[in-house]
Amino acid sequence: MHATKRIKVMMAAAVTVLASTTLPAPAHATTNLVVLDWNVAGDTADMKAIAGVIRGSGANIVTVQEIHRKPEADQVKQLADELGWDITANAHFGAGDNPGPCDDPQPGKAGNAILSSFKILERVTIPISDFETCPVNRSLAGVKLDLGGGSTITVFTTHLSPGLSATSVSRREAQADKVRNYLANRSPLILTGDFNAPPTDALSKKFVSAGWVDTGARYANQPTHGDARIDYIYTKGITTTSGSVLSSTLSDHRPVVMKMTR
Repeated sequence: MHATKRIKVMMAAAVTVLASTTLPAPAHATTNLVVLDWNVAGDTADMKAIAGVIRGSGANIVTVQEIHRKPEADQVKQLADELGWDITANAHFGAGDNPGPCDDPQPGKAGNAILSSFKILERVTIPISDFETCPVNRSLAGVKLDLGGGSTITVFTTHLSPGLSATSVSRREAQADKVRNYLANRSPLILTGDFNAPPTDALSKKFVSAGWVDTGARYANQPTHGDARIDYIYTKGITTTSGSVLSSTLSDHRPVVMKMTR
């Protein structure tokens, strides 16, 4: 075979191989996430000072419990403004920590909020209790965030009922069951909040058994309220690289911070 003909045959074979080869899809760029969760202890919270702690942590996803929206003081807007995030595009409030029917009426709403430097694509608030008497009703707030480049992350936060009586424990476990059932089979996912249960509690163990990663157990196994760790950042399908419980006296709870990649 002449040299020229051999070259043509080899080139044709190479083209055939390339045409039949499936090239891998380009991977999304890794996004660094800094998640901060904090029960800010109600309508007496100093939102300006709290925003200073959040800025210092470098958080780009913030979840808070016991935050209030009253006619004279909208704490969600105050916090968003202090952080430089738009109240419409970058914040979601889920009412749920409102006084029970037997409490004195109060203006406005209380509940959980999620704020982020990333734009919110979707938002939802799910009731997880329906008490007709005194206990405060609870909810689960969630958002889908746009991380850019077609990548998203879903974040939920909640605040379960407190108390050590058998009735209180039963209520709290029922709320946790609703949270797990609603979020079952979803990933990647971040779930935060004040669960009012230590890691040794059956409630906490059920989350781990269901496939949730308790990031605090590895990276921030320190008290978040008094001498107990009851505030959590759980994940599914997310890589956590480090974390800590911050020292602060602005609330009766201390903020939990986790660094992750997505």
